[in-house]
Amino acid sequence: MVPTEDGSMEERRSESRKFLTYFSRVIDRDTGIMLGYLVDLTTGGALLIGNVSLKPDSILQLRLDLPEDFSPQEKLEIEARAVWSRPDSDPEFYRTGLQLMKIQPKDLNTLTRLLNIHGSIL
Repeated sequence: MVPTEDGSMEERRSESRKFLTYFSRVIDRDTGIMLGYLVDLTTGGALLIGNVSLKPDSILQLRLDLPEDFSPQEKLEIEARAVWSRPDSDPEFYRTGLQLMKIQPKDLNTLTRLLNIHGSIL
């Protein structure tokens, strides 16, 4: 979502978000710090909830941990851009919208499979 001139928010997703029944841990590959968990996802974006406020427009090198027995691949490594970040209803956490970037074709297949198995429409 992005702000419009009148202050309302405009939806720009081209596909429906899916709520994940498995919350993948998200690690910053550069620092090794756990940023939080993915709670909803599309093949182009994600919602991250964690205790770190991420600066909008920052480019992040992320590792997403995959469910056990999901795939021989234990993690996905992707690049993402923080689109927005704001406090969650729980004051200890932040919600951050991510735009997924530079995903390898095999990783996109894994992401699509994750959505099909562990995603439900919001």
